[in-house]
Amino acid sequence: MMLSTWINENGLTVAAAARRFGIGGVNPGRTLDRIMSGERQPDADMISRIIEITDGAVTAADMHATRLDWLKVNRPERFAREAAE
Repeated sequence: MMLSTWINENGLTVAAAARRFGIGGVNPGRTLDRIMSGERQPDADMISRIIEITDGAVTAADMHATRLDWLKVNRPERFAREAAE
């Protein structure tokens, strides 16, 4: 399940979900927004917290797929070798 789907299904705002996941900093909601879009890859401990807090509804594979999708759109040069083969 996409993290954004879980957040919506649980009636949370992005800011509230960021607090629940323990994201700090100046703008934790924006940090979580970047994670949800795949723009930012969370560290392993954050992924573990997300899996735990979502009771496994969001998996590491889901997070990985989100990141890959973002990279393919926004950093296609990283996949140039793949296309050439």
